[in-house]
Parts: sequence; C-alpha cells; structure tokens
Amino acid sequence: MNEIRVWNNRNWLWPVEDYFCWRDNTHFHATMPYDIIDTIGNVSTVVHAGGNCGIYTSMYASLANEVITFEPELNNFKCLLHNVYEENVIMHNAALGDKTTGVSISIDPINAGASYVIGEGLIPQVRLDDYNYAPDLLHLDVEGYEEYALLGALETIEEHRPAIVLERGNGEDIIYDLGYKSVKKFGLDWLYI
Repeated sequence: MNEIRVWNNRNWLWPVEDYFCWRDNTHFHATMPYDIIDTIGNVSTVVHAGGNCGIYTSMYASLANEVITFEPELNNFKCLLHNVYEENVIMHNAALGDKTTGVSISIDPINAGASYVIGEGLIPQVRLDDYNYAPDLLHLDVEGYEEYALLGALETIEEHRPAIVLERGNGEDIIYDLGYKSVKKFGLDWLYI
C-alpha cells in the first residue's frame, strides 16, 4: 500500500510502511545527486541503478540530458513511474547484474531502499552491456549486488570511463583493476574516477 508524502513542495507516492528510505532521501542525504555532480562536473548521461521511488532519479534528471534508471522491486517501480515525470528519464523494471536471467528480491517492509537480490526468480535481470548507453556517471545503489552489476557493465565502463558511485564501496576491487581511484564519500556511497 502507498500514500502521498510531501517533500520540496512536491507530492511523492511512497510505500506506507517505509520510514528509513524516506528519511535518508529527504533528510540525511537529501542533496546527494547534486553533491556528486558538483564534484565531477557536468554530465550528459546518468545510469542510476536502484532508482527506488524516484527522488534521486528526479534530481539527476534536473542535472543531466538523459537519465536511465533500473528498479527491480515492483512497488518501488510503480512509485517511480508515478513520481518521475521528467521526459529525459528512461525507466526499466529490472535488476542490473552479470547475466540476463530472472531473480528474486527480498523486500524490507520498513525500508523501501533495502530490497536485495536473493536468487533466481521471475524479476528480470539485465546486463548494462546489452544496452547502447554511454554514461558519464554510473550510480549503483543495489544493496550488495554492485559486484554483479559491474561485471555486467565492464564493456560499457571500459569504453566510456564514467565516474562511478558504489554503495559502501561494494565491488571496488573490480573498478580498482580498471584504474579507478576513490575520490569522495557521500553518505554510504563512494565516488570513483
């Protein structure tokens, strides 16, 4: 079940039971996309995996020419579709991973941002490399699944060398091997260039 919440003079459709994700997105880390872009400079294309209910996706849309977001959890995706009306956003109801398959998600009822992949299932998982996106920024907030998302994006990363944001530094050994260096921490996320 969802409800309307108000933040920054805008209505947001949000899961009723969620407390933590709303608090983090609107209070503790309310400017994260702006802070990241301020650090790396202008970007044209952002790939944001873990689009959740759309607050960060919407912020990125105000800063970039194109935003591509991936959100596998169905209720979050419904909220994302309702909340993000910017025309420069492409939304995928899928998880990013290292192969094209189906996955299952464990859903945290009081934290809409803490759902995570737990195994095989019916939710689509895709590889970023199977798309023709050329990101300047790749922001992965996929609850411990960053390593798999990176493995499915290696060709894209090697070709386009985007700045990369990883939650809690998950998968950083992969990007260190590609010559990236950690630059700055934003909440639980790290920026690598």
